[in-house]
Amino acid sequence: MTKFLSLTNPIFTNAIFVLAMSMPSLVSAQSITQKIVFVSPQGSDTVAGSETQAFRTLTAAIANNPEAGTIFQLSAGIYSEATGESFPIRLPQGSTLRGNSNGTNVVINGGGRFVSPTFASQNVAIAAANNSRIEGITVTNSNPRGYGLWLESSRNVVVASNSFIGNTHDGIFLTGNANAYINNNLFTGNTGSGISALGTSTGEIRDNKFENTGFGLSIGQQSQVVLTNNNISRNVDGIIISNMAQPTLRGNAIANNQRNGLVILGSANGSPRPDLGTTTSQGNNTFRDNREYDINNATTIPLAAVGNQINRSRVKGLLDLNVSRSPITNAIAANPAPLPILVTPSAINTSPNNSPTTIIIEREYSPKPTFPSYPVATLPAITLDPTTGKPFQYRVIVPVTSTFVTQRVKTIVPAAFRLSRSGKTMLQVGAYSDRPAANELVQKLSQSGLSAEIIPFR
Repeated sequence: MTKFLSLTNPIFTNAIFVLAMSMPSLVSAQSITQKIVFVSPQGSDTVAGSETQAFRTLTAAIANNPEAGTIFQLSAGIYSEATGESFPIRLPQGSTLRGNSNGTNVVINGGGRFVSPTFASQNVAIAAANNSRIEGITVTNSNPRGYGLWLESSRNVVVASNSFIGNTHDGIFLTGNANAYINNNLFTGNTGSGISALGTSTGEIRDNKFENTGFGLSIGQQSQVVLTNNNISRNVDGIIISNMAQPTLRGNAIANNQRNGLVILGSANGSPRPDLGTTTSQGNNTFRDNREYDINNATTIPLAAVGNQINRSRVKGLLDLNVSRSPITNAIAANPAPLPILVTPSAINTSPNNSPTTIIIEREYSPKPTFPSYPVATLPAITLDPTTGKPFQYRVIVPVTSTFVTQRVKTIVPAAFRLSRSGKTMLQVGAYSDRPAANELVQKLSQSGLSAEIIPFR
């Protein structure tokens, strides 16, 4: 029996959950009589949340109605700090956050400090709990390093028919043992990734559109998400798979990305083993017209890829077009070792003197880190900070005092490059339009024992 029919497979688990959500006869009487709380920017937080007397803020509506099973129905409008929201918005267990049928005109705009058990302090718009559902809204977090939706070990979360637009890091971030069904959403204009799936996250990402962002999807650590029928185009890179991730790809269209359609990166802790198709379960993915390579396999392990539309001349690295079974193994479950290096894009940075523009790739600490080489493409020069749209004002630099310092900086920001100022050699590790973002990177480097400075961007 293939993994697609396994009772433990995330697709099957989510199918049952989605079916239960859509067919009240399959669930308890309590869910049939779900409480609906109405929210409108024209409402008042002193009322009870009826359709005629709606709450003004989602923050107040949740605080007054934290029960599982509650539906928070949002009217058209913008929900932000200016309208009284307090971020991050924490969606309770078993509740539904609902806008309209296509996610337009209902906008959650903002973010606030969220302390993640695995990724420390982050700026997040929405954090959702187990068995919650988000549908028909637009999520934008334009704060520095802003995330739209954060799912930290939340189980059976449904995210359907939303738009994640203009988040300065990722639209959705899955970590821990999160499990989600992410269907029919639009991800566009996000600086980092449309979706990052890390930790041991599982679930299905189906029928979504990813465009005009850093990485369409970043899948790393030990994630085993399934990607089905997604359209991934016009990003810097379509999909980045790293560490020991074992995603499954079926029926996706990956085209017209500025660098690569699909990149597979190895590490000292092991290599990812994505499944793009076997003789018993063909991939049916389409790769075409990506600027550098349609597939760039930077590992030494052949990529299982049976039954796809692939031009072999547009492939770098090894492919296995005859594999008879899924490369997914039980190695992850049997190996409780610490999670390996994280690979996510954080910003688009421009070096001086018309040097190539690069995506900075950050990696969390891992014992004895070894980083794979990754070709950097030349892209159009950028003079504005893409996070803020403002001109660069500050560089974050680290004076080069030894080879050890250089190596240590490279373990944190591999794209750091050398500068020479007033006869002194230094490494530039970031460029920003605002001082707080530069200070944040200085603090991060300081925590790693590095002495960083902020200098003018000239």
